[in-house]
Amino acid sequence: MKPETFEACIEKGSNKLYLRSSFEVAVRNGAFIKLGKNDIFYKTESSDKINIKRKFSAQENKLTIKGNFNYKLFTGDAASISFDEFEAIKIEKIIDQTGSYKLGEKIYMQGGQVSSFSGNVTGEYAEAEVKKIDDKGRVLELSLTSPGLYISPPKDPIEMMNEEGHTIKVKAEFDYSSQSSILERDFSFVESDGKETVITLTYPLPKGVTNGELIVNKQVIALNKNYDDESFENEVCQITFDYSPINSIPLLPPNSIDPQTTYNEAVIIIENKFHELDKRLTRMEEMNF
Repeated sequence: MKPETFEACIEKGSNKLYLRSSFEVAVRNGAFIKLGKNDIFYKTESSDKINIKRKFSAQENKLTIKGNFNYKLFTGDAASISFDEFEAIKIEKIIDQTGSYKLGEKIYMQGGQVSSFSGNVTGEYAEAEVKKIDDKGRVLELSLTSPGLYISPPKDPIEMMNEEGHTIKVKAEFDYSSQSSILERDFSFVESDGKETVITLTYPLPKGVTNGELIVNKQVIALNKNYDDESFENEVCQITFDYSPINSIPLLPPNSIDPQTTYNEAVIIIENKFHELDKRLTRMEEMNF
């Protein structure tokens, strides 16, 4: 069976190996696993898929979360990120206006911080339609036709403008958006002081986002014993599934990242078997005498 090769991290004294979020591998109980540059084989016991879900505060391209996530989150991971967004739900009152308008004319809301991303660079402002005017063309009633999508909605009195540049000042009501954006971001650096973890993103969130929630999907492999070497991050690891059926001696797989360790482990197992056999022969010889 082809070996599984991936990048992961582990903390000294732990038996939990955290894979980079982009990896998902097959795991078999008792399979040999090579951990980074360590020259000792461990064995796998089980595997779980977890979701690390945390609230964050944001500043430019840095996210801060509570808790120590060293050796759990690391460079190269990716997160799904969501944050509060708002939409207009009602125009409550017309406060002031300039110029004259026509029935059915579109009026566009100004101000606020619209939510923009790669699929919608300019963002989406709220729009309304003129539903009723007086004999001088002054607007008596507006109907909301598009709620817009805002990170930070405009504050009353809100200015709305038609294509000719005439303005209407209104009072409007906003609420949380019925649909929220979910963005994907990669981590370029992760560090923790033990109480908080700061994540640097490869590129920043939309302007105006100050808090939200992130989710990182991870696979975690449980080892047969605690890892006793130095902690590491983003090291190449490999699970080997090929070994002899009776004595579980590891066989050299194709594309092995460290054939020397596989060979050495096999020799150690064979030597132990010879030692056991030698002890049995010695006991048998003693019994015969």
